[in-house]
Amino acid sequence: MNAPQELDAGLLEDATERFLRRRSWLNPDLRLLKWGGGFAVAKDWGDAPFLLRAYGRWSLGREWKLLKRVEGLQGVPRPLVRSRHAIVMTYLEGIPLSSRLTADLPPDFFSLLEKIVSAIHDLGVVHLDLRQRRNVLFGADGSPRILDFGAGLDLHGFGWIGRLAIGWLGYLDRMAVLKLKANYAPDRLTERERKRAFWAKAARYFWPPNWFHGFKTRIRRAWRNTRSGSDS
Repeated sequence: MNAPQELDAGLLEDATERFLRRRSWLNPDLRLLKWGGGFAVAKDWGDAPFLLRAYGRWSLGREWKLLKRVEGLQGVPRPLVRSRHAIVMTYLEGIPLSSRLTADLPPDFFSLLEKIVSAIHDLGVVHLDLRQRRNVLFGADGSPRILDFGAGLDLHGFGWIGRLAIGWLGYLDRMAVLKLKANYAPDRLTERERKRAFWAKAARYFWPPNWFHGFKTRIRRAWRNTRSGSDS
């Protein structure tokens, strides 16, 4: 279908090719759409309960602003159109690193990934969810792609406080990339990177956000198990 300038629930349903992920807890439906002769991806909170839809509007509004901020960068989704309960962005093809099907990564994969992350930071944006391996894709041409800016922050325009925050929070993004490199291309680590990866791995047991992340992971697994049990 032609790419529309406005979006409503009926059009979204008509354009849906399939669901990449169904809604659960704090995650929206993720739809693959037929769009302008190709494909696009929609995050959709339209069928969520009232309170979750309110959260979804806030969450999608934040992500839309981040996508607009990094628009034009290579390797990140481009925002297309939004509605009250959904946003549509370009579809980036690739294999998630979480699939563990990418043993033969190109030699420059992680250096290119570092450049994308650095370009994002230069625009005053931090991703903050690169530790999730499904958010990094291995493209058909061997290049990296970064998905899901839902946890990110736009610190542009906050003066020296924003620059300080970019330095600190950007470190978390850079360490996430280093951990991915240590997992998928350990033979390409420099000696300095190897030491940093070792201490980063050791420090995770003393870093409160990791405890919170582990708690969220257990909750999500319990939620999925409950849903799969009710569907069977």
